[in-house]
Amino acid sequence: MSVPTQVPVHRLADPKFLFSRSHETKVAIEQLRSITDQMEKLVVPDAVDRTLDMQKRLARFKTRISLVGQVKAGKTALANAVIGRPGLLPSDVNPWTSVVTSLHVNAHRPAGKAAIFKFFDKDEWADMTTMGGRLGEIAARTNFEDEAEEMREQVRELQARAKARLGVNFKLLLGNTHSFDEFDDGLVKRYVCLGDDEETGNGAGGRFADLTKTADLYLDEPALPLAAVVRDTPGVNDPFLVREAVTLNNLADSDICVIVLSAHQALSTVDIGLINIIMGLQHEQIILFVNRVDELDEPHRQIGEIETYIRQTLKAQKLPLDIPIVFGSAQWGEAAIAGDLGVLSERSRTAYEQLQKARAQDVNVMPLTEGIGAVSNDLSGISKLLKVIDDKAAQDVSWPFLESMRDECLDLVNQSIVLLQDAVDDQSSARSAMSAAEVATRISEIVSKLNDDYDALTQNSLKVTTFAMSDVYRSFILNGKRDLEKAIDKGKGLKQWSPDTETLRRELISAYNDFSNKCTARLGQILQDAADSIAALYADVLDREASLFPVVGPSIGRPKTPVFLMQTMTIDVSAGWLGRLMSKQRKKTTALTNFEAVATEEMARTIQDLQQDYIQDFATQTRVELQGFVNEHIKTLRNLAAPVDAPEVTQMRQSFGLENEISHRIAALDRIRDTLGGVTPDDLGSGSIAVSAR
Repeated sequence: MSVPTQVPVHRLADPKFLFSRSHETKVAIEQLRSITDQMEKLVVPDAVDRTLDMQKRLARFKTRISLVGQVKAGKTALANAVIGRPGLLPSDVNPWTSVVTSLHVNAHRPAGKAAIFKFFDKDEWADMTTMGGRLGEIAARTNFEDEAEEMREQVRELQARAKARLGVNFKLLLGNTHSFDEFDDGLVKRYVCLGDDEETGNGAGGRFADLTKTADLYLDEPALPLAAVVRDTPGVNDPFLVREAVTLNNLADSDICVIVLSAHQALSTVDIGLINIIMGLQHEQIILFVNRVDELDEPHRQIGEIETYIRQTLKAQKLPLDIPIVFGSAQWGEAAIAGDLGVLSERSRTAYEQLQKARAQDVNVMPLTEGIGAVSNDLSGISKLLKVIDDKAAQDVSWPFLESMRDECLDLVNQSIVLLQDAVDDQSSARSAMSAAEVATRISEIVSKLNDDYDALTQNSLKVTTFAMSDVYRSFILNGKRDLEKAIDKGKGLKQWSPDTETLRRELISAYNDFSNKCTARLGQILQDAADSIAALYADVLDREASLFPVVGPSIGRPKTPVFLMQTMTIDVSAGWLGRLMSKQRKKTTALTNFEAVATEEMARTIQDLQQDYIQDFATQTRVELQGFVNEHIKTLRNLAAPVDAPEVTQMRQSFGLENEISHRIAALDRIRDTLGGVTPDDLGSGSIAVSAR
């Protein structure tokens, strides 16, 4: 039942060309893994666990790519084409039952499993079916009971269908996980897509899909040099919103987001969901892929018009204009990879021939496909997309990771050299220029300042960001009430009235990004101050005029992607039940009061999410990392300051081995340090960081 391991690889261009940057990264990772293997035998015993942890992180490094977009944009077919497995995932499934499906390529397999399917737990299911999800909950809180019941009824349809399919097994599945050693398309369909009863035999084809929260499939692909996970997500304009939170939460830990558009509806200004996602992501994360050009009547002419329209929309939304845009057809890509263009429809073949002819006459017919050699002849756009992903992954994902690992290796090597050198340099009882008590006092001062600075940063971030977002909401409510009042006075139909949520969201995201940028910058200063203080203490302990080496702190990431600002707000659906609600109000004051109630409830939730799930979580996680960094150096400094005849020092020195052996280890670590110190992005993959421990 397993997927064959030998399958057609990308036939659209030479994989070595498509993934040239990834090949360099792979070599660099292997070289760093070789160095950490050597370090395991050379560093002091207390540093071995950290070395082993680095080995695991290097072995499990992967690029995380999410495909998001409109319903029926062709994300699933694109996912198949990206990993070179045409037909692996079923396309054109009912969006109500779509599941976030992660394709782990060349990645570590938990317990050796090839397929893992997780179901919603009881609390998640109860929240959806009892309250009608988040929108129903807010509707109920603001006394819009009719609208809340409408939301609940939509989700009850899902519940009824699931119970009819699963019978007594329904409750038993909630919160559970199904895993398999192998999988085929039939197994995948049972968990990720429903289909029509007539097609699947009374719904058996999608037996578990209603309850499935996520699906993880593991496979190997020799053509892809590095491990990656490609996530296929439900359409963000799914009107039911049942799985929106799952989709957005997956974006929070994605490195690259490919936003898939349909050539028939390429980033329409009414597609709020996609605009929200683009606003919330970092610029370097985003790639736009305009799919289904095979369905255009005159693709050779329309592609240029669509690109112009997208650029104008980005400009109107005050979004970056240099976001990469790739045009193509996932169907063409799947057919080309499988080596069978004969499966295309007559219309699709006609469009393909039109583009081929136009390409022969005008090399600029497909934007962003020129100047990259072999991929310029691939009309499916898959090769270009892979090349853009490869370049973006190297610059914004792989190198920052490798740089962080390099710095951590240097820090660990430096600490070990200091301890080993101290063991052979001075055998007197007064080996340290400072007493243990003096060192303890200095350490206490460093830790105290670090904690005080960090507490001040956290509290200031909470205060300033909460105030900024509250101020944005207050302005939105004030302007919205004024515009609503004018609309009522003029007798306009309120079903068509909508508040300016685009400006609201843009300003909220701007406030969040301001917090993220300032917090990250200030945190870097705090960390550098602590590292400099530790380096100075090393110099004082060993009676040196200058620091022996620069202490390098851990690489601290940015706060999480603000998915809570991407999700659909109650005020986003003013054309739906909120609009109908407003049209029912006979009194202007009632309409204004209810609008304010909706917006105020949304403001409270936004502030709560910001404080609890973002600022506090980020503070907690970062504090743990900082404390771990400081603790490692504290241990080394205390060992240096302890009397030579102290039991712990005697035991530590005995663990180092004979003096001759220690000297060899110091020399080998010195070579590693010199090599790592010169590593730059240009050096990675060149073979220059290979080093011998002998």
